[in-house]
Amino acid sequence: MKSDEPYRLGNYEVHKAWEGFASIRQISSGEIMHSRTDPMEEARRLYVEQAGLAERAHQCAAEPLILWDVGLGAAANAMAAIECYENADAQRSLQVISFENDLDPLRLAAANLKLFPYLRAELIDAILAASEWRANDGKLIWKLLQGDFATTMNQAPAPDVIFYDVFSPNTSPQLWRTALFRELFGVCRNRVTELFTYTCSTANRAALFAAGFFVARGRRAGEKIETTIAMTPAAFHRDPAKRDLLGLDWLRRWERSAAKFPGDVAPNERSAFEKIIRDHEQFRNLPSTERLPSTT
Repeated sequence: MKSDEPYRLGNYEVHKAWEGFASIRQISSGEIMHSRTDPMEEARRLYVEQAGLAERAHQCAAEPLILWDVGLGAAANAMAAIECYENADAQRSLQVISFENDLDPLRLAAANLKLFPYLRAELIDAILAASEWRANDGKLIWKLLQGDFATTMNQAPAPDVIFYDVFSPNTSPQLWRTALFRELFGVCRNRVTELFTYTCSTANRAALFAAGFFVARGRRAGEKIETTIAMTPAAFHRDPAKRDLLGLDWLRRWERSAAKFPGDVAPNERSAFEKIIRDHEQFRNLPSTERLPSTT
């Protein structure tokens, strides 16, 4: 057996960062999960803390808190959510629903537990064997839905929180299309739902706007100066001042951008797409005289 075999599985390999932590690299694309930040540090700061998961778990509510973990990968976000819930004074039950179409990254990390110390073997074994793990008291449930997210999202209860941590549009363009975000918005349209993701791409943010979400700036993550938070109208109107909404400065940059359209917007659809963005409630009351003219 070659010495590097334990560190490779399918299209993935273990990547050891010079900072001292390990993550998973997709060989074909070269993309690295949590490339410049320890996976659990990023999971806690960017996803768990921004979502206020501990505060949400402390709320008294009959309905469980539903968290969608889109892009399970090596399970850092799911592990951080479970860790947070177990350490919180939780009053509300929690269901973590992970979506993934390729379990090789998780299998590879599980085979190298010393390099991925945040993984809890008994939980990972249960997810890989039965697609479900339950805490002894039944208040915390972790489930796995494997397959194409566009299909599996319709098999899960509608979310309150979404961790959207999938490969970039260069590798997984279908997961950043306007059409998919519209389907996702349709699932949670009438709920108080927030989505958290690492991207700050102009085209990705435009796709979220076009789907119907309100869009705000999120925390810095690694080399990214800022990330993105998307909200359903119900989430925005519940507390309009809670998030740092994109405003006129973003709209001006978007109107100038050479990459303003998501990949699934055809040239003959661009004028209509631009109108959707400009007419969005988030920008509706901005002074139109200060906007740049359409370039299409």
